[in-house]
Amino acid sequence: MVLEIYQIIFLIFIGALVGISMSFIGQTGQGVVVPLILIISGDLFLAIAISVLNDLIAAIAVGFNYTRKKQFYFRRDILILMLIASIAAFFGVFILLTTPLGSVFGWGIPIFIICLGLAILRKGFPTSDSVQRTVNNIIKRFTKNKTNNESQNNFKELDPVENEQIQGFIKPYSRLFYLLAIILGFFVGINSGMFGASSGLIITLVLIILYGYPIKKSVGTALLLSIFMCFFTFSIYQILGFTIKNQFYYNWEFTLYLGIGSFLTGFIVSNYVQRLSAKAMGRGMGATMIILGTISLIFFFLM
Repeated sequence: MVLEIYQIIFLIFIGALVGISMSFIGQTGQGVVVPLILIISGDLFLAIAISVLNDLIAAIAVGFNYTRKKQFYFRRDILILMLIASIAAFFGVFILLTTPLGSVFGWGIPIFIICLGLAILRKGFPTSDSVQRTVNNIIKRFTKNKTNNESQNNFKELDPVENEQIQGFIKPYSRLFYLLAIILGFFVGINSGMFGASSGLIITLVLIILYGYPIKKSVGTALLLSIFMCFFTFSIYQILGFTIKNQFYYNWEFTLYLGIGSFLTGFIVSNYVQRLSAKAMGRGMGATMIILGTISLIFFFLM
């Protein structure tokens, strides 16, 4: 396949948007990359595999700057999340390759992205504190004649933001903690395996809500975890693709031109984002999500 010059320019432009999006909150470019590659190639599996590979390139570029600034931290209990995510990603790829699902993309995904972006612009990006206040308000509303002592056994106050003290309001190793880790890990894996996403944004939200990470450390850690998810998912696509469909899902032209845009903008913008406040990062992410969602919606009507 030989690409036209306008296709090359557009691929670099879309790649640049992915790099910018990844720099703020680790948001994947799956909503625009998959429809674009699908329009050009007509191959859904190739489009998903290329999206995962491009997210890997962007995550490496952006993750380098977050790592250099030490904006990451690994807790041992994150292994639970990643183990469930890996298993779910494998089955997501397997189901997609072996069942006649047709197109897994529609108007619902871009609409959701746009609405989420608008909500973030209006209310700011969620933090562990804001989620804790919301949960406590719900508890107070639905426990009229009881004290909250029993209900709060599964919740703890957020500790100061130091590496050794990062802890969410959900009690570690409680039943609720394990249940949420399994559910969210499954969602991360299915999102990567079936939709070609790095799941960076979802992992960021999980780290903030479930594990109590501050926003910058959650983004940096999520980027490193999404590198693993992208590499794992792309490898599964090649292994199962060759085993089931007798072909590999890879195209060097798509990878090169998308990667140029994603790597350069991701590396440059993520270095600048490090200087922003959490509030400014949330606004930047909200605006980027609205742009990506709008482009994705346009692609949907073109397909």
